[in-house]
Amino acid sequence: MGFLKKYYKLIGTIITVIAMVFVVKKIVTMDVDWSMFTHGKTLAMICGCTLVQAAMVLFMTMPWLRFIRILSGIQIPVRDALPVYTRSNLMKYVPGNVFQYVGRNQLAADLHISHVDVACATMLDIICCMLTPLLLIVVLMGRDMLELFVTYRKNFLIVLGVGILVLVLAIVILRWKFREQLHKYFEKYRKLLSRSILPRILVVFLLYLTQYVISTAMYAVPAYLMFDVPAEKMGLFLGTYLFSWIIGFVTPGAPGGIGIREAVMVLMCGSFMSTDTIMLYAVTMRIISTFGDVFAFLTGLALERIWKKKTVHTTV
Repeated sequence: MGFLKKYYKLIGTIITVIAMVFVVKKIVTMDVDWSMFTHGKTLAMICGCTLVQAAMVLFMTMPWLRFIRILSGIQIPVRDALPVYTRSNLMKYVPGNVFQYVGRNQLAADLHISHVDVACATMLDIICCMLTPLLLIVVLMGRDMLELFVTYRKNFLIVLGVGILVLVLAIVILRWKFREQLHKYFEKYRKLLSRSILPRILVVFLLYLTQYVISTAMYAVPAYLMFDVPAEKMGLFLGTYLFSWIIGFVTPGAPGGIGIREAVMVLMCGSFMSTDTIMLYAVTMRIISTFGDVFAFLTGLALERIWKKKTVHTTV
């Protein structure tokens, strides 16, 4: 187990360094006039939104950690989970958009707990990160969501059909190859459906909902103050941005959804906003998101060192 822990830490450190390189490269190569962000009011707004973004990354450690506690039955402290979460969050900038999830299993190696428990918690985290914004999209867009579905129904049906086909195929293959293991884990994790656990699951879902409500409110600040999005179109605009985030999230090979969100925003909001304005908003949010992720990572790193020092002093 000591070797496994060392192995995860080494690989995690290497991928973190690579992620930082990609972050710096993305910031440097952004096609944007940075002087426009140096005005006092604009700079204050960008910094404020960046801090909110960083706070949300730190906050999102909690629902993921709660899932791990429920699955493992172990009261894992925040000080062990937060540095792992913020570090793995930065790994999403490495092409492939999968390293962030693999990186979270460092927690299992550190604490000698089940890797399957951590992986399942991460899968539940991904599901909730998809379902929660979808609920907000329906609320924000209302009738526009129905019109959007009618307009792009073929695309939606194709994506839905492919998704169902892949899911069914995966289930068939897993049952064929790992029938006994699946039965064992099903028996272990079916407790998630018990009446005693459901209230805890509801609390976790409320944490996701809180995070996305606060984040969406943060997205509205630059949209209203900098880009003059019409008030009557704000719900549609924010719903579209959330939808573009989901598209970028599920698109293979897109580091942090880069490029995907911008294209979706232009496609869906071009009827009431100019392409240049949409692109500038997307770039602004990309700047806020990137610097927020980096700040959250540095905060997690600082807290990790502080907690380790306190542990050493307490032991001594």
